[in-house]
Amino acid sequence: MIVVFFLAFFPNIRPAIDTARQTPYAPSDAWCQSLSWLKANTSDPFGNPDYYYEFYEPSSPSTPAYSVMAWWDYGYWVTRIAHRVPNTNPAQGGVYRVACFFLSQDEESANKIRQGLGSTYIIVDYETATGKFWAIADWAKREPAEFFDTYYQSEGDKITAEVFFHPEYYRALFTRLYNFDGKAVTPQSSLVISYEERRTQEGELVKVITDSKSFPSYEGAVAYISSQKAANYKIVGTNPFLSPVPLAELKHYQLAHSSDIFRRQPGGGMVPSVKIFEYIE
Repeated sequence: MIVVFFLAFFPNIRPAIDTARQTPYAPSDAWCQSLSWLKANTSDPFGNPDYYYEFYEPSSPSTPAYSVMAWWDYGYWVTRIAHRVPNTNPAQGGVYRVACFFLSQDEESANKIRQGLGSTYIIVDYETATGKFWAIADWAKREPAEFFDTYYQSEGDKITAEVFFHPEYYRALFTRLYNFDGKAVTPQSSLVISYEERRTQEGELVKVITDSKSFPSYEGAVAYISSQKAANYKIVGTNPFLSPVPLAELKHYQLAHSSDIFRRQPGGGMVPSVKIFEYIE
């Protein structure tokens, strides 16, 4: 029995412990903290906190006074931890309208979608603003390349790839909320790149930067592009938290909560992992 234990079970003890410690699909501490705040500091959407525990007919549920806008990945968390009604969750439809709201390029368009969904609170987070932003574009039936793309450039005898963010990324409501807290932004500089499309030996079409110029103002960058005859000129940003284009203040979205748990921004600095905004008339 001792021999069998050491041969069959002992080698698996450490891997089993490591696996048990991992929680890849569980809400992070920042999400738990923020959703607990939402539950404790907002009115119950049904006027009765016990409604969460009650049975009702699926065909005729009560209508909530308001709902919560969050990317659909987090819908179950909003329900389970905050006891609030999400606009969508992984088992529901409606994700298209949520995606279109987050990608809205102006506040008026976003407000029309928000009004139709009845959302009073909007939750945004670091992972969606950076690594999962492509999923919002995909569900909105738009190409992620509208918002950011990979460009190639020569450095000596090497070819390096870098992601550049397009103006549409910075103007998206999700970005304006999470990255800039809904505040007005005046760019300190604006980068313009020119590029050409080439095919690799494998037949893949890639964008190769042929030139880049930095301008102290957005207006100067726009004027430079307007003076060019070729079409392959674009204003881009290298940091999702530094906009190369001006952004107007969002007048109806007020920051209500920021998590005490932070993430590091590209280029330095820290940002709360999760933020909650309230729509204000």
